[in-house]
Amino acid sequence: MPAARSRFGYSMRALMLDYAGGGAGLAVSLGPLGFVPLAAPVAWLLTALAALFLVYFGRTVCRQLTHIELDAAGIRVSGPAFSRPGAAIRWENLRLLRLEYYSTRADPEGRTMRGGWMQLKLADARRTIRIDSDLDGFEVVARQAAREAARLGLALEPSTLGNLQALGG
Repeated sequence: MPAARSRFGYSMRALMLDYAGGGAGLAVSLGPLGFVPLAAPVAWLLTALAALFLVYFGRTVCRQLTHIELDAAGIRVSGPAFSRPGAAIRWENLRLLRLEYYSTRADPEGRTMRGGWMQLKLADARRTIRIDSDLDGFEVVARQAAREAARLGLALEPSTLGNLQALGG
């Protein structure tokens, strides 16, 4: 258990591909709108795509500004997407811990998964916090949450137990 409050965030390195993808998508969708006369349906389609890429880019900015604070009392998320009070869970109120793995590809025989990311889902009776594995310190947060879930006697799904084991916790 952390003796003091620990603070974790998403590094620029982890977000660089998201920023590049959002920026490239905006350039590809907005570029033709500014320089080429287009038929109305094509212009509407490119405008819709630009809006989607803008949302994706904005989500990446929010992730960069988001911080996870962890201490002996619980976990708290702060940042633009969580500016409302209440993005915190006290350990004694923890009711759900789920650690999911999302694979991006399988080996040729389909036996093992390679690539991908994990997402930690923590919940109490009123709120849910989701943290993905791009967070610097994700393993520390997941292990602490698992220790608290064990202390409370929470039943964990077999997939969560396997993912915690794969994480080294």
